[in-house]
Amino acid sequence: MHSHTWPWTLIILELVKLLKLFGIIPGAVAAVGVRKFYQKWRQKKAMEGWPATDATIQSGTVRKQGMRSYWAELTYTYFVGEYRTGNYVRHFHRQEVADDFVRQVKDKRVHVHYNQSNPDKSVILDRDMEMIAMLAPEFG
Repeated sequence: MHSHTWPWTLIILELVKLLKLFGIIPGAVAAVGVRKFYQKWRQKKAMEGWPATDATIQSGTVRKQGMRSYWAELTYTYFVGEYRTGNYVRHFHRQEVADDFVRQVKDKRVHVHYNQSNPDKSVILDRDMEMIAMLAPEFG
């Protein structure tokens, strides 16, 4: 009997897609937090030797979570054999700082690391994002 087990990250990503698809607000808020955790894990993997290329920040949105918690979610594109997209999330304590961050990085180019065996998996390292944004101490 063959049992197929899914890596937990794929299950989480599928759950995030479903929550976003059905527009469940609490689920969407939780999905951003899960995405940030997954982003940190991918950043660690990328630092272990994923190749890099340039990406362009296409768009960004800011979502409120709680009283003083805001998440900026950026969408970027990069070319590895074909054009691909990815997402980057960052936490802020003030909406105007998050909005400024999104405005500041839109249309900018930044290094993106990608999984060579699956180029659709990519990540922007926080340090690379900080190089293109004039980050104030309030960012982070």
